Amino acid sequence: MVYFENEGLKCELNDGILIMKINRENKANALNHETSYAMEDVLNHAELDKDVRVIIITGAGSKAFCAGEDLSELSGSGECATVTPHGFGGITNRLSKKPIIAAVNGFAVGGGMEIAMSCDLIIASENAKFGLTEVKVGLIASTGGLVRLARDIPTKLAMEMMLTGRVIKADEALKYNLINKIVPQDELMNEVLELAKTITKNAPLSLEFSKMIFHRAKQMSLEDANAYCDIAYRFIEKTADGIEGPKAFIEKREPVWQGK
Repeated sequence: MVYFENEGLKCELNDGILIMKINRENKANALNHETSYAMEDVLNHAELDKDVRVIIITGAGSKAFCAGEDLSELSGSGECATVTPHGFGGITNRLSKKPIIAAVNGFAVGGGMEIAMSCDLIIASENAKFGLTEVKVGLIASTGGLVRLARDIPTKLAMEMMLTGRVIKADEALKYNLINKIVPQDELMNEVLELAKTITKNAPLSLEFSKMIFHRAKQMSLEDANAYCDIAYRFIEKTADGIEGPKAFIEKREPVWQGK
């Protein structure tokens, strides 16, 4: 089912899985103002849409996932035109309730790498490449790249990539745990869809709370984080899904989730 479509973005929703495809192949899927704000709007809507269980972000074609910002969109004074209220592509400054998977089908550089790192999981094709290349054009990776890369991979490698603009291949990204898995190009979407289907079998509230706690616990002491988990558990065990899950397990049947 078509969820949204314009010249730069195509979105389909099927069986709870929303596929957002950046559709600017002739521009290496670099984002212009219109496409970045379309992604913002779609993600805002998906956040409140109970029919959306998992989100997949990918790029058109087999060359590029996203080449970052379309630099022709910069104003005469150099002002960025693609950063939305939730960051570049509507995602780099967003903590979504929904699991988001990046299906990296080619090179993800600059803002494209920042989009990928903003996702919860990254599955990459064999020809995928990653890099924060902003320093090569007099800019910086300001929409999450400088912060996330330093937390995701070893410090010295992160510093090297940030200072040189070096692009790494998928196998090196996997070696340093920047991505989850590498698959052949022609198997990428099938692999990602299978992963998404596995996630959709789980309780929506459990997924939401797990993500929320995971991200916030990093900023807490161990004692505070454990207390936060306990409070969340006491809440979720009394929800409809918290009651349904154990009941379905005992009755040896598939649970019927309500998301409440």
